[in-house]
Amino acid sequence: MRTKLNLNNWNRKEHFEFFSGFDEPFFGITTSVDFTKGFQKANDLGYSYFLFYLYKSLEAANNIKAFKYRIDDNEVYVYAKIHASATIGREDHTFGFSFIEF
Repeated sequence: MRTKLNLNNWNRKEHFEFFSGFDEPFFGITTSVDFTKGFQKANDLGYSYFLFYLYKSLEAANNIKAFKYRIDDNEVYVYAKIHASATIGREDHTFGFSFIEF
């Protein structure tokens, strides 16, 4: 489920209008995260490390409203829940794409 954001009442409207004119109006960051405790907990519980950290990442992202914004046909929507699309390595050294519901 998604809700259309009223741009006229949005304090980030000016930013949206500025960046939406770019060919690639997005950016990404990379950072180091100490996941030692999470790795140990996944092992203790017998969980897949990949699924454990993916779940925890989605749990955190779903608690940040701005992470649930999506642009569709030049309109901004706020999704009630976001999911993941992970690249999955295959045994033959190729890869595939997945959709994983939160």
